Amino acid sequence: MSDPSSRLTTGDSEGTPVFRAPALIITALVLAESVSAFEAGMIFIALPRFSEIFGAPASTTGWSVTAYMLVAATTALVGGRLGDMYGRKKILIIVMLISALGSLISVFGDSMAAIIIGRGVQGAAGAILPLCYGLAREALPTQKVSIAVGFIGGAALLAGSGGSLIAGVLLDVADWHMIFVFAAVLAVVASALAAFGLPGSPTSSDLPQFDYVGAILMTPGLTALLYGITQGPVWGWASFRVAGLIVAGLGVLAVWTFWELGRREPLVDLRVLANRRMSLNLIALSVLALGPVGAVQIVTPMILQSPISLPVGLGMTATVTGLVAGVGALVGFAASPIAGAVAGRWGGRTAFLIGAGLFVIANMMIFIGHKSLPVMIGVFAVGAVATAFAYTGYPKIVIESVPDSVTSVTTGVLSTARQAFSAVGVAIVSVMLSLSTVPGTTAPALPSFDLAVGWFIGCSLIVAAICVFIGRPQQPVKQADDIPTGEEGTAAYA
Repeated sequence: MSDPSSRLTTGDSEGTPVFRAPALIITALVLAESVSAFEAGMIFIALPRFSEIFGAPASTTGWSVTAYMLVAATTALVGGRLGDMYGRKKILIIVMLISALGSLISVFGDSMAAIIIGRGVQGAAGAILPLCYGLAREALPTQKVSIAVGFIGGAALLAGSGGSLIAGVLLDVADWHMIFVFAAVLAVVASALAAFGLPGSPTSSDLPQFDYVGAILMTPGLTALLYGITQGPVWGWASFRVAGLIVAGLGVLAVWTFWELGRREPLVDLRVLANRRMSLNLIALSVLALGPVGAVQIVTPMILQSPISLPVGLGMTATVTGLVAGVGALVGFAASPIAGAVAGRWGGRTAFLIGAGLFVIANMMIFIGHKSLPVMIGVFAVGAVATAFAYTGYPKIVIESVPDSVTSVTTGVLSTARQAFSAVGVAIVSVMLSLSTVPGTTAPALPSFDLAVGWFIGCSLIVAAICVFIGRPQQPVKQADDIPTGEEGTAAYA
């Protein structure tokens, strides 16, 4: 029999032994997450082209972003739970094929309405990340899990940044249809690799009953809340529609919470989140989403692309901006195995803490060097490494803190919280940037810019402080000799 440190034995749904190399499993999970990250990032650069082709206002084309986000937030929870119940590999392949169908709807529908509908169907990919984290824990030897989590987080970073770059090239050399064709092909290829490269997920003959009422309650509640938050800057925060959506969403989610707490087999076991480490992990990720990994996406493109005549602006083209972001993402992806090794040796909270500290450094660099292109390239690189560490740390804390049977749905809760608080952070920073503007323009004056960057630094420091109190894993983490090194490590990362 093969060495268990380099090969994995598990069982499929029929109990037949299945052998898979860890490198193959990690590759399949990385490609799967690339589908989700690419689809999330590919659309932004195409929005102006949609306006030109279909004569649609920004309020209409923006629905291609909103539709995806709303569906993805829901499927992260529902898909994670279905994977925990019926087999993560099976559900992963299904959601990737559904996302491919969404791409085809956009291509053959050939209208703005079809694109919006297709993007909503693509939103099924929101379940991919929680399922990948659960599969890493389920299908890999313990000493390889942290490395896999690092690579999965790195893939999210790289494919997300690469999405805009690839979409821009496809728009220039072909047309908008090819963006969705590329997304569909990527999803199909990733599904095929998952079918071949991942072992069958074991399922119990005594399955719990799926919480349909919980899913039905959660979907409109979460949709109303997130839609109200995203429309706040457009409709105005004093708008009755915005207030009504947010209040209604919170009300429905409150009912959903009481329902879940009263169920023996809930959609989401909220009692798991009462665990001190998990509660602090959720709070830390939410604060991180309010600034350094959410609203900062407003500020960094503004610095690079605004005219040099403004207080903040380097006058770079969109292409240069995409290349800078791409270079940073490559650096972050290269750092992902290091983040995995750190999480494996010292626990997820250490990786999360390092990520928070690097976010402080990156935003301090923005604060003092936003007039220098080399410094801004460094900002993207340091920020990408920070993201790799943070996105390795928080799911590793989940793995350390909850039973395997609820890994995917629990990471789905955190993914949904990250999306929700990112939307809140964008709204907060948008208000900050509008407090003081350059006369005769809507561009932020230096005091508004400094306030926003100060917000990012403050959020990062709060996250670092929370990580200190998360504490070490309840179960002993692997020792240094369990971390792949030398030839073994190289093979594991292949």
